[in-house]
Amino acid sequence: MSHSKVGENETVEDLRNEDDINEDTSENVCDNSSRKRSWVWNHFIEEKNSEGSTAKCKYCKKVLSGSTKGGTSHLKRHLENVCKKYQKNPTNQLLLLPSSKDPIKCFKFNQKESRKILAKFIICAELPFRIVEHTVFLDFMRSLQPLFKIMGRKTVKHDCMALYQEERKKLHDVFKNLSSRVSFTTDIWTSNQKIGYISFTAHYIDSDFTLHKKIISFKKLPYPHTGFAIEDAVKKCLVEWKLDYKICAITLDNCSTNDAVMRRLRDHFCTSMLFSGEYSHIRCCAHILNIMVQDGMKIIHEAIECIREIVRYVSASPSRMQAFNEILQHMRLPARKGLTLDVPTRWNSTYEMLHDALGYKDALIRYATEHSCVCPTNDEWKKASIILKFLEAFLDATKVFSGCKYPTSNLYLKEVWGIRALLMDESIDTDETVKQLTNEMLKKFNKYWSQCNNLLVIASILDPRSKLIFVEFCYQKAFELEECKKKIDDIRACLFQLYNEYVDATRMHPSMSSSERTSNFGGQGDISSVSSKKKFGMDFAQFRSQSSSKRPKRSELDSYLDDDVLPDLENKEFDILAWWKSNAAVYPILSRMARDVLAIPVSTVSSESAFSTSGRVVDQYRSSLSPSTVEALVCTQDWLREQYDEVANCSSSVTLNVDDDTLDSWSGQFRRTE
Repeated sequence: MSHSKVGENETVEDLRNEDDINEDTSENVCDNSSRKRSWVWNHFIEEKNSEGSTAKCKYCKKVLSGSTKGGTSHLKRHLENVCKKYQKNPTNQLLLLPSSKDPIKCFKFNQKESRKILAKFIICAELPFRIVEHTVFLDFMRSLQPLFKIMGRKTVKHDCMALYQEERKKLHDVFKNLSSRVSFTTDIWTSNQKIGYISFTAHYIDSDFTLHKKIISFKKLPYPHTGFAIEDAVKKCLVEWKLDYKICAITLDNCSTNDAVMRRLRDHFCTSMLFSGEYSHIRCCAHILNIMVQDGMKIIHEAIECIREIVRYVSASPSRMQAFNEILQHMRLPARKGLTLDVPTRWNSTYEMLHDALGYKDALIRYATEHSCVCPTNDEWKKASIILKFLEAFLDATKVFSGCKYPTSNLYLKEVWGIRALLMDESIDTDETVKQLTNEMLKKFNKYWSQCNNLLVIASILDPRSKLIFVEFCYQKAFELEECKKKIDDIRACLFQLYNEYVDATRMHPSMSSSERTSNFGGQGDISSVSSKKKFGMDFAQFRSQSSSKRPKRSELDSYLDDDVLPDLENKEFDILAWWKSNAAVYPILSRMARDVLAIPVSTVSSESAFSTSGRVVDQYRSSLSPSTVEALVCTQDWLREQYDEVANCSSSVTLNVDDDTLDSWSGQFRRTE
């Protein structure tokens, strides 16, 4: 009996019972010339004998009359009313009935759910909509599920947009019920369509002390990209998502346009910002580090150029690389397919080139001697070695600043002051080149970091490994005694001012206010219903409460600052969010404050990493996508990534591996034409 096609009124249990059919092939089954047309014969085996035809049920093995003169109504009644092993299924579902040896549970096919999963697959895998019309894809889907109704690219696009709206509504509900503030990063990108896009990413820590990053907007930005255009886009996004009253901080690249944008945003949203928005502008630390490195490399530009030239010469042809590998073989070094050549505007690639070239310094010198080509001098090699040590420290700091799966605001002060200590170290200023290098870098350091953002300093204080004592240590290293005392007093005042704001907010919130619960318990309505003895006890409780209120109370912040600092164990990972979660009962108000401050990102890499995704979504083969479709694909992929536990460009540890696209964004290469 053929089962290649499932009829409109057929059930398909026989697809799972092919073994039963094969076992009965030795019996007399009707031949193809007398094939039965009714769907009911898919569940019976016809047997012929001298007395006539019989029909044997495949499930309960009961034998019924198989004569065609009487029709098949009695067979249908047997399946529907008598046979207990037969299960009737809707025509749009495929039910797999597990045998006694099959551990798989019953599976029901659902066309709507399958379409939704297909939309998720296309979005997450960054596939074109047209793939659903590919012949091989159609064959693949038919082989998996014959009942799946194939759709065209327009229907799939509609499903993807519907999924975007569904996930968007879910995120709206999350923000609506969120009890913490939200920080943001934003940046601008130009696609190969020559269309400008502005990315807006939200960062927040939920009540379970889990850090989240969500791209909430990826919209077209009209030319010219002025400060007013950026400001308008940011305002619309904040109001659209109803986050304009939950702003904690906004991290932007370091440029004069963004300074003007933040001034106007601060004036507009000052009433809902912490400190009236005075410290809400966070300058991208990765971008500042990039500026410092680029200025430092100008000092040894000639040495870097000489190394770049020899590397370019050796890598230019296979014959030269073959000759170079022969030298490596004689020196018992591993062969190379090619040497690392940098992109001059990307300082991280220059670091990789210098690191690679210095490792093969002797081989490169020998090659240059044998082939009479230009080679760096010993002095130039020495300068390259010096700059490499500096770049290594900056690269490590950039990796720390660029994390988006762990808090970075609490690491800001430690990394910045570590770089300052490196630049101020007199023991390394033994060479004139080093002096020039450190002087140039110090100029940029003092320009951008001579005044630390107090909100980020507070984040460092909220790290139980640092607290206020670490700030005092850093300031004593940098400033004179009087200035140091003044700055520490200023930080302490800001810290207590912020804490008192959270105390006031907690008192105003019914669900968080213990005093309000107490007043409700001791209300007049309760007193009238209790005995005089109980009333006397309640009066004493009220008197005791009033007496204790006259004595100065020790706040959570005082207790936290006076407690011992946790030891900072090197090479040991410390989960600061897990610590605050476990101590939320001890510091209920301070933990809410930590949720807001620790969510502040110190770089815009999280927004810039969206450009890597969008560069693949809007490639040369999909350059006709509309801006609204691009936004739906980029945002939905970001929202689904957390659900499927996918990690894109960020790692969960501080020692993250950063890809070329992210490092490219650090170097200011925002215009891609992939």
